[in-house]
Amino acid sequence: MNRQRLSRPSLKITRSEADGYVFEVWNPFIGNHQPIGSILDAMQRVDELAGLIGQMWLQRHPKQSILADVPEADRTDRIQWAEFRVNATTHRSDDTRRCDRPGWMRAAGLSQAAETTCTRIGYAPPTPSAS
Repeated sequence: MNRQRLSRPSLKITRSEADGYVFEVWNPFIGNHQPIGSILDAMQRVDELAGLIGQMWLQRHPKQSILADVPEADRTDRIQWAEFRVNATTHRSDDTRRCDRPGWMRAAGLSQAAETTCTRIGYAPPTPSAS
């Protein structure tokens, strides 16, 4: 059994009166949130990071131990936010949380995690356009 420490990328959506919606991706490689311009770009970035971490997990890469997991939620912050993370192990899974419920809850998949996160913060994600 693989007992490596988990390092999970996440997508956090914050709602503010001044900026509208802000999208940030937790990057375990740098141990910090990175602002991203759109939810689609943010979801793509989370998926890319999860893919890299998944490969490191499978290969038991020695540098995996220096990756940083998503930090605990700031319970004193009054800003409205919602977030999902990707557990990029052999059996990939997804979790969600929000400002009023900072504990992680399991989601049925990436699409459901993203939809739940958007709904909880009041963000209407763009719908795929028909070609």
